[in-house]
Amino acid sequence: MWRRDFLKVLGLAPLSLSLPPRAGADSWQHYEGPNFTGWEVVVGDGVYAAPGEPPVGPSDIETVHYTTYSELRANIRRRRIMAHNITFKRIVDENAFEYIHTCGFAFRLPYLPTTDNFDLNAQTLEGGLFVWDGSTTRLDYGVGFQWVLNPWMDIFGEIRTWKADGNEGQWEGVGYLTPDTRWHEIKIVVDFKRGTTSVEIDGTPYPACLSRTPRAETWGPETAARLQAEIVSLYPEPSGIRAMHRAEFKDWFWVWEPQPACRVFLPFVRAGA
Repeated sequence: MWRRDFLKVLGLAPLSLSLPPRAGADSWQHYEGPNFTGWEVVVGDGVYAAPGEPPVGPSDIETVHYTTYSELRANIRRRRIMAHNITFKRIVDENAFEYIHTCGFAFRLPYLPTTDNFDLNAQTLEGGLFVWDGSTTRLDYGVGFQWVLNPWMDIFGEIRTWKADGNEGQWEGVGYLTPDTRWHEIKIVVDFKRGTTSVEIDGTPYPACLSRTPRAETWGPETAARLQAEIVSLYPEPSGIRAMHRAEFKDWFWVWEPQPACRVFLPFVRAGA
């Protein structure tokens, strides 16, 4: 039903990084904004097209920016498809792994997914923080979450996190958040050097771990960090539902904290060593 259970650009696994030592990082960096203006928008791989429907493409998603928030939209042409909107900010920095990253944003649904809503409905709302190691391990490290919003599913409202240890990985249920139209706030902390993570929604902690996810050969040779928000529109079968999905995001922040000099770390091990 779900393509590879929504294998996508997110990942998690409870291991320290298998990365070689890199140059140090000695300055704080702080990014923030009321909306996602200037972020990139791409089609993710949590997609489906019913027989006879053209493949899902960029014309099936959009991200619209307002003064105080941005709205992600998926299946905007209301086809018999499941479309995946990934909106993200990317920073290329060879020292990205040397920082402790603290990030987050507020999110909400402008409608409530229900089994009698064939106009607006949802599969998931998602987000995460990742660093792609394109020069050495060719793995994508990070933390992500998924809010299950398909009202026909028994796990409607479940919070999941992604677990992958150098493989395709899987989603794991870690808690519950009642679907509603209120604003919610997520905070993610990732210490890549220690391999530790933290995920909180509205101040409630959810279990999460650090991932190692392989990516396509077309991914570049750079080291690049990404903060991203995502939505996946409703899987249309078996009734051929043509619902659009919308979700609002605002007040994002992303702080890069240099590692304290007093910290002691275990030696790194190169991938494959």
